[in-house]
Amino acid sequence: MSALNFLKITDRKDEHLSFVKALYQSAFPVQERREWPVLLSMISSGAEMQVELVTDQEQPVAFVIWWQISDWLFIEHLAVSTAERGKNYGSRIMSHYLDAAKGNMLLEVEPPLSEEAQRRISFYERLGLYLLDYVYEQPSYRERGVVYPMRLMGTHQNLPEKPVFNNLVQQIKAKVYFI
Repeated sequence: MSALNFLKITDRKDEHLSFVKALYQSAFPVQERREWPVLLSMISSGAEMQVELVTDQEQPVAFVIWWQISDWLFIEHLAVSTAERGKNYGSRIMSHYLDAAKGNMLLEVEPPLSEEAQRRISFYERLGLYLLDYVYEQPSYRERGVVYPMRLMGTHQNLPEKPVFNNLVQQIKAKVYFI
């Protein structure tokens, strides 16, 4: 099995952004993503957000958008190219970020109301994440005051019971969603 490479994209003119844009727009519904020009401006503004292209033998296979929030790694978006799904890339990519998170990771998922959402949750559970028992609403990227029901998954099952949790959610909403 070849080694994956994780390439940080720091320039809004990076040649790999056409791959990222196409996958970003096809993998996520409009309410779960930023407008492309906004994302580009964040790349060049020095925002705390990281956009990483994942390659295998120099071929793009996926991208990840993540944030370091306090001692936590928050995965905002992760998508594997349709042509590369089912080849264990998702697990390998998540293992990389779980190692980097040193046991402190959070991410959002759709509620387990559809077969696809249930499959995604099961995938993360197999990697050691827990679906947190917590009412969570994702703020809209596009419209102030609009929220979408989502769920949080994390590396600590009892995280919502810890004092740090509400502060962490507030930081995510402030940094990621500008609320």
